[in-house]
Amino acid sequence: MCRSSWFEVSSTAAIVAAVAVACMPTTASAQATAKPKPRTASATELKRLDSKVEDLRESFLRDTTTLIKGYEDAGQPERAKVLLEALGRLDPKNEAIRQKLAELRKTILDSRQFEFEIDPAKTWQPVGSVVKDETLRIRVTGEYTGSLQLTAGPDGVPTANPAEDVVGHVPLGAMMAVIAPGAPEKDGKLPRPFAVGKQYEKPAEQTGMLFLKVNLPSKRECKGKLTVLVSGATRLQ
Repeated sequence: MCRSSWFEVSSTAAIVAAVAVACMPTTASAQATAKPKPRTASATELKRLDSKVEDLRESFLRDTTTLIKGYEDAGQPERAKVLLEALGRLDPKNEAIRQKLAELRKTILDSRQFEFEIDPAKTWQPVGSVVKDETLRIRVTGEYTGSLQLTAGPDGVPTANPAEDVVGHVPLGAMMAVIAPGAPEKDGKLPRPFAVGKQYEKPAEQTGMLFLKVNLPSKRECKGKLTVLVSGATRLQ
């Protein structure tokens, strides 16, 4: 019984040892699985690769410039602007690209311009819809005369309700605007109006309906009209 038990233990140990030896990697296999050292490119090879990159860049710029001109000639300045913006991201310090992009943006604004008349005697007047981050340009000309009926206390004229009252942070009598999701005169709740004056040009801060109004109190009598040229808005039909 003892010999048999010893033999079984010894045989088991031998098998375990054999498996362990068999599983140990040899020096050759260990070398085979080791990660190869990165090859260092020669100066000549790097120069050749850099030259290919520059050729690719010049080819891209050339082809894209041709596409931009093609879109301009086809009367599609918006598509030309998209491509030019892509070029600008590749080469942000290129002054020629920035100047051309500014020219294209002006062309787009001019092509979308429409005329609108504002009656200073009226409250907020809807003009058209605008899209956030799209450039909005407003130009105002003309004159008007008027008389006001003001009720004021020690703190001045009321400014709490921008739908009817004077807006405190906009000069009295100046053209002002607001971008709202609905008609502001329904509940008197408005986003903050902003001054327009003779000219305003900035990206729209939000998507919504553009309203214009002269900053006067509700009780007023005015004669005259103001002519407004609006770009970057979709006109109400």
